[in-house]
Amino acid sequence: MALDKATISHRYGKALFELALEQDKRQEVCEELNELQKVIQEEPQLVLFMTSPQIGGQQKLAMLKTLQEGASQLTVNLLAMLHDYGRIANLASIIDEFNRLNDEFEKTVRATVTTAVELDEGQKEKLAAAFANVVGANKVVIDQVVDESIIGGVILQSQSNIYDGSIKSKLERIKRLLLK
Repeated sequence: MALDKATISHRYGKALFELALEQDKRQEVCEELNELQKVIQEEPQLVLFMTSPQIGGQQKLAMLKTLQEGASQLTVNLLAMLHDYGRIANLASIIDEFNRLNDEFEKTVRATVTTAVELDEGQKEKLAAAFANVVGANKVVIDQVVDESIIGGVILQSQSNIYDGSIKSKLERIKRLLLK
């Protein structure tokens, strides 16, 4: 029975996180995985190369060795195991799962903030601190999106929460009330 991508990502990500935590290498492995994630994003052909049946095994092993250089034993083992089991295509989603578990462990919340204009660092910090208090997080990492169509205000969206304080939504609410 073949496993789906989400199951594979969850199992491998959780196992790696638990091992990294047990061996007190969580932060080191997290940094290595984030570097790997950057490589995958910058070189999308890498996964295609590693999964292509047209590419020989020796070439794939050489690429694998390059990816493993300077990495901790846990990361080296993960890459080797994914290669051996033909699951290297799941690497990005496994890293995402590891990061999700790490965020949960550190009580970090990732949020997307949509504003009509670019926020400066001070505004981002104030917003992050206020949202951290609301959701009970130690840290909030903000990814900002500028969308002039919201006119003003802020839309803050995390994994389980959406706070819409945009002028656009307030105007739409008033419009609906007036049309009743």
